[in-house]
Amino acid sequence: MADGKRVLVIDDEGPIRRVIEMKFKNRGYQVMTATNGEEGLGLIREHRPDVVITDIMMPKLDGKSLCEQTEGLKEERSFLTIVITCRISPEERSWTGRMRDTVLMEKPFSPSRLLERVEQYFGGDAC
Repeated sequence: MADGKRVLVIDDEGPIRRVIEMKFKNRGYQVMTATNGEEGLGLIREHRPDVVITDIMMPKLDGKSLCEQTEGLKEERSFLTIVITCRISPEERSWTGRMRDTVLMEKPFSPSRLLERVEQYFGGDAC
């Protein structure tokens, strides 16, 4: 299912980035990583990934601000954004629900479930 698809993982926690990176690389995806939202935004603009997996709580630019800034880019070329967080409040559900091709997953998360969600998206299932 990977077919050269690019995944960007943005998280300030190294172990989380590495686990996700290995799971997707083992499945044939091209994976890039960023340690904060500002770095991630630059990679999104430069490399146009097919999937962005981001934490909410990060230095320099948080996940919500990152999603808001990339919403316009999705009008030009759609991509899936998966927001992972350890705190899912009604407010998080609300703003992620209003964004195009954006889903919320709770930490701790299953890397296999994360991969399944991405493959569902590419398979044409609705978010």
